[in-house]
Amino acid sequence: MKRPDAGTAWPWFALAEADLAVASMILERADATDELFGLACFHGQQAAEKAMKGVLTGLDLPAPRSHDLTVIGQAVAGAVEVPREVVLACEALADYGVGPRYPLPGRSVSREMATRARRDAELVCDWSSALVNG
Repeated sequence: MKRPDAGTAWPWFALAEADLAVASMILERADATDELFGLACFHGQQAAEKAMKGVLTGLDLPAPRSHDLTVIGQAVAGAVEVPREVVLACEALADYGVGPRYPLPGRSVSREMATRARRDAELVCDWSSALVNG
């Protein structure tokens, strides 16, 4: 297996780290609301998406023009072996790419959901970074 090029992947990873930082800042707020927790989930999804696109870009493969982590994860899995826990984390985050950006009646996102989303995003980002950096 060819190792992804760190120089090409790095800009994606930098953006992923920024999204993780935003999710963490929201979770650190004692007064955070459901809307903010939804945004923390969105930023977790964005972090994972950017990390996976960084892997593809580092492999000199096209990154799908999609926010669907399932589609992006399948593209990565077509090039490298992706651990099951990373696949599951991507699947768990997939719905957060769109939902939290729009008001939906009856939708509520808890601190626990946002914490889980950040943890899943960290897993995807850590795996992606380890793959690239060895």
